[in-house]
Amino acid sequence: MEFLLKSIIGGIIIASVVTVAQRGNPTLGALILGVPLTSVVSIIFMYYSGVDVTVFTQLAKETIIFVLVSLVFFPLFVFLITNMSFFPALSISLASTMICLYILKIYLES
Repeated sequence: MEFLLKSIIGGIIIASVVTVAQRGNPTLGALILGVPLTSVVSIIFMYYSGVDVTVFTQLAKETIIFVLVSLVFFPLFVFLITNMSFFPALSISLASTMICLYILKIYLES
């Protein structure tokens, strides 16, 4: 039941972003997407599950690092989408971001 509730909340967030952007307000869609709703909802569920404070601390620190690295995607996608079709731009942007995240993972493990 808890998994279903989490899935519904996540789906509502995604559906809200898509619906608002499609109805002519991509700025509001970006705002909803940019606000860390999924992080806040996840933290609340973790709190009620009795997760230790050290897990919250590690999650927050690593989220900062991974969010910063994942920001490679957006400027690259904006540049590529203006110069090529959608799926190649999306694929190259995602691949580049994944490579950066993999490099970060290797760096953090050493």
